[in-house]
Amino acid sequence: MSGAHSWMIYGASGYTGALIAQKAVESGHRPVLAGRNGPAVGALADTLDLPHRVMTLDDPGALHQALDDIDLVLNAAGPFLHTASPLAEACLVAATHYLDVSNELQVFRALYGLDQQARAARVAVIPGVGFGVVATNCLARYVSEAVGGAEHLEVATKAASSQQGPGVPATREQNLPYGGWIRQAGQLHPYELGSGITTIHFPDGACQILPIPTGDLEAAFQATGSPNVVSYMALVDPAGLQNTDEKAAGPPTYRSFGWARATGADGATAEAWLQTGDSYTFTPAASVRAVEELFSAPVSGAISPAAAFGANFALTVKDTTLTDIS
Repeated sequence: MSGAHSWMIYGASGYTGALIAQKAVESGHRPVLAGRNGPAVGALADTLDLPHRVMTLDDPGALHQALDDIDLVLNAAGPFLHTASPLAEACLVAATHYLDVSNELQVFRALYGLDQQARAARVAVIPGVGFGVVATNCLARYVSEAVGGAEHLEVATKAASSQQGPGVPATREQNLPYGGWIRQAGQLHPYELGSGITTIHFPDGACQILPIPTGDLEAAFQATGSPNVVSYMALVDPAGLQNTDEKAAGPPTYRSFGWARATGADGATAEAWLQTGDSYTFTPAASVRAVEELFSAPVSGAISPAAAFGANFALTVKDTTLTDIS
């Protein structure tokens, strides 16, 4: 892949996909917009003055043809249980990089299983380039390195947004039958959903967190090698006022956080949090940055964001900071 790169946003007419497309244009890119809803994709393409294609994932021949001149696909079409594997596998055939903004454990398990094929095709398969994974994955790598390799690793997110994407409830519902999981001794083990609630302190105060089976369980393991990983989510309303300054004049200011704590084999610990703004502002910015990083310094294989781009990748997103907790 040399010269000018051609890339595609699949699911561009969805809520998150449209935000990514707008951010891409603001950043000077001209991606091809694609999806199965022709009128919606076409309308967005006209608005942004971008090329577009109507394509589905159930016709492998047509899909491979649609990717023939595309160097990279960024998948924003959830629930990713249905879109990630067929699109990633088509990308391997086309020798096309694959990225997505998923955070579904079963998706990560399937995509990381494509590692050898991705290396053979000399392309990258990188799920989770949105807020939910980038924030925690980069922190996990950071605190693990601080203790010389984490034996135990805990990560959590607290997302705040002016508006939650409509696909989030559907994604959660479709993943419920898989139950809860944590990683112990290098393997995934079932864990009762709803149990294990604990409290940690974010910069805006104490918050209860709950173990949830996200892609972090695979991504953190892939980025750090830590054999014991628990992934948490804060028990708050993503659009709640607890993440805003109610006394400030003007519109509310949303703050989202990531948190990670590593314990080394010798008992040493390192803990840090990441702070950014609206999680639905971070995701488009991080995903476009991932595209830029991958074209700038190509890697191959099925890997996590932090393994591909480094522990400081999240900090390349505007208004994002990392703080060590002493």
